[in-house]
Amino acid sequence: MKAHITAACLSIMLVTLSGAAFAAPVYLQSSSLEDQFATDTKPKLVTMNSTDASQGITNNNGVVTVPEDGVYFVVAAGQIGTKSGAKGTVRLWLRQNGKDVDNSNCEQAILDPAYTTVLVSQGIGEFKKGDTVQPVFSGSTPGLGIIVRKPDGEAAVPSIIFSIYKIN
Repeated sequence: MKAHITAACLSIMLVTLSGAAFAAPVYLQSSSLEDQFATDTKPKLVTMNSTDASQGITNNNGVVTVPEDGVYFVVAAGQIGTKSGAKGTVRLWLRQNGKDVDNSNCEQAILDPAYTTVLVSQGIGEFKKGDTVQPVFSGSTPGLGIIVRKPDGEAAVPSIIFSIYKIN
């Protein structure tokens, strides 16, 4: 009896879903193949010169604009380091409509010029049609920032990989 009820419920779900119209996914992945370093300790907007995949969301060199109201998942992953031998801290966070997003900052100390790591700021937020989101970084010392690596025979390591997609 239990198996028949489960099968009946599954059949009803499949019939219901097959008649439902699914909205097209809304997403973007952008990146940058440019080093971006702090020139002082003030925040710097991250530029992204590549749109790697997109449906509905636009990237204008780091200013990402959403096409419709909804809840979005956002990830900014920066490859941090230095090429000048600077030591200190790099921070990475998000801005929505020009305002820092609360509790989105993260930081990493760079104590060795050879050290690199990926610093990730991510979150879920409500957006309205036309809202913008941007990754931002700062360095405690000039010369720290997000860096590109181009290993021989491998894909490039972008200074930033930025992804956003609508979850509802």
